[in-house]
Amino acid sequence: MTRIPALDPASFSEEQKTLVGEWTYLEFSRVLINSPRMYGTFVPWLKELIAETALPARDRQIVCLRVLELCGDVYEKTHHVVISRKCGLSEAEITAFISGEGDALTDDDRDVLAACGELYRDQRIGDGTWERLSRRYSQEQMMELVFLSGCYQTMAMLTKSFDIKLEPDLESFNELRDYAEEA
Repeated sequence: MTRIPALDPASFSEEQKTLVGEWTYLEFSRVLINSPRMYGTFVPWLKELIAETALPARDRQIVCLRVLELCGDVYEKTHHVVISRKCGLSEAEITAFISGEGDALTDDDRDVLAACGELYRDQRIGDGTWERLSRRYSQEQMMELVFLSGCYQTMAMLTKSFDIKLEPDLESFNELRDYAEEA
């Protein structure tokens, strides 16, 4: 039994149509639009974090993939595997980001992964990891890493709690994920 049903776009109110726009093919949008108020709050924040981030694309994908794996998410992690490919990341890199280990990881990658683990486990980046990351990240990037990690923990809670099903055609959503850039 689905907890929160995905609405049929044909039954959207005018407000729901405006909020969802072209993203009607995403189960996530079709479920979240059950609450137009929350959709209108959460999705723009998500878009700002993911599409307009000051973090390098590679690091953004490390955070998304690792946090989603730590949270046991399937829906968003599957999407972010496709997005990672679109960013030019190799299968070895994607696998390493998800698992947190592997030969494809750089020292910088390992620092981002450490931050993800610490944020998931302790809700705080440890002092040593903070120091290493702050050598290459601006203050804005440091803050965005925390926001992004928290956002994707929230995404996992939403997709799992609302029982959001994966779209049968993963390539269809890839066309609108225009924030992917070469990592």
